[in-house]
Amino acid sequence: MKKFIALMLAMVLTAALFVGCSKSNTDGSDQGEGKKTDSSQEEVSKEEQLPANFNPTGFPIVKEKITLKMMGPKAAIQVPWDQMDVFKKMEELTNIHFEFDTPPAENYAEKKNLAFASGELPDVFFGRGSVTLEDETTYGAQGVLISLESLIDKYAPNLKKLFEQMPTIRRVITAVDGHIYSLPSGTDLPMNLTTKIWINQKWLDALGLKMPNTTDELYEVLKAFKANDPNGNGKADEIPMSSVKMNDIRGGMLAAFGFVSARFDVKDGKVIYVPMDPAYKEYLAYMNRLYREGLLDNETFSQTEQALTAKGNEGKVGVFTHAGPFLVVKVEENNSYPALPPLTSNVNNKKIWPKNYEVGTTAFAITNMNKYPEATMRWVDYLYSEEGAVLFHNGVEGKHWRWVDVNGEKQWERITPPDKANPEEWRATATPNCGTGTPEIWFKSFAEKQKDPLNAFIRKEVAEKYEPYFTYVFPPVRFTTEEQKQVTAIVSDLESYVSQMEAKFITGVEPLTNWDNYVDTIKKMNVEQLLKLYQTAYDRWNSIK
Repeated sequence: MKKFIALMLAMVLTAALFVGCSKSNTDGSDQGEGKKTDSSQEEVSKEEQLPANFNPTGFPIVKEKITLKMMGPKAAIQVPWDQMDVFKKMEELTNIHFEFDTPPAENYAEKKNLAFASGELPDVFFGRGSVTLEDETTYGAQGVLISLESLIDKYAPNLKKLFEQMPTIRRVITAVDGHIYSLPSGTDLPMNLTTKIWINQKWLDALGLKMPNTTDELYEVLKAFKANDPNGNGKADEIPMSSVKMNDIRGGMLAAFGFVSARFDVKDGKVIYVPMDPAYKEYLAYMNRLYREGLLDNETFSQTEQALTAKGNEGKVGVFTHAGPFLVVKVEENNSYPALPPLTSNVNNKKIWPKNYEVGTTAFAITNMNKYPEATMRWVDYLYSEEGAVLFHNGVEGKHWRWVDVNGEKQWERITPPDKANPEEWRATATPNCGTGTPEIWFKSFAEKQKDPLNAFIRKEVAEKYEPYFTYVFPPVRFTTEEQKQVTAIVSDLESYVSQMEAKFITGVEPLTNWDNYVDTIKKMNVEQLLKLYQTAYDRWNSIK
């Protein structure tokens, strides 16, 4: 079997090299395979060697239409990407057509890994997380993901301008080997940089309860929600707190116990592995107590996001996590769900709240299957202009959004048709940005011109409740190729084990009396070596200016 795998990898690498070599003949010339070139031909500039079909500036990007294959994670709320208006608009503008391979987000990693293993790759990966930092290290070194800095320098003026405005962008997206293998997605809008937990104010008011500020106070509030019929329908149908596999609410709850990241965090400059920290045990004990007493939805580890939304629309949920309340409850109830403030606990008396970095990587990558890398870079660079960012964030002007005059001030508002009561459902017909981080930088200066009471409420809650306590999550550290091999070898089984045990401890399938055995198992899975690798990468991150 090992020989077979080695043979397959060799075949993939050979194919990659062949494709890489074959690109040198995509210059639109009629040079034959065996025809010799002289030194003067070799000195011809890159611009003169560009395909005759390609326009280095202006639109369309190519004179005759070309077709590229795109792969990215599709969120449940989205329509098929080939039906989205932004891609249709981009095709009209650029003359570049895309064929889409968009597995559901929950199955995307498996399908993406299969594409890499088989060599049946798309021309581009699109969307935040469409590739991983591990993919960049592994497949960048192999040339399967091509380095982009030369293309950026020649064909991405909008992105180059952003490098000057936000110098941290280049720091975040540059691999340890000095190359750039994927492009950024980011924002300086605080409401988009953090998790948000919402609580039903009407239920608090109905029961005469104050906003909780500690985990003990939240526990008492949730008990009251369950026992006292705050929705007033005479049924014991309230769900005090709900989640989808803890992936949404975990970050906010961990903050109460002193962590802003779920796996690796930093204390006094030292990298720690959160799931084996004693304070993490307290988090598990607290969530287990909620689950055991029916205060945490007992369908948390089995339900889908659609199921959570259905419960929210029925007015049954007291506390939940999402980008905005209106994505779970009825739109008209949005402002009845203020943000739950950062909590303190028996092991943490300091209010903190996780803040993601303004810029992330892995939003757009080009593979060595792509015969038109110059045109592709020009296509994606448009998304880093204000016009392109607005298109992919809002949809088409005049159809999905419009400018309006508000007391002499120019603002913009979303256009929502009568049959789409939820504005995000309508936006999800226009752009993958609803559910998938797109390659763009969404600036606060434009976003705050929006005439939208829903987002205005969310911005206000984030500014008042969370911004004063923002603490950056663990940074997107990078590894060398050799380090990455070691990390990958350890993390795969470790992550699976820790995720399974979190669910077992919270649901009570595994009693917390087995905590020491759990920690011993983690240690046997070589976590100390993993911590050394992360410490090295973290120190390297801090050394970059």
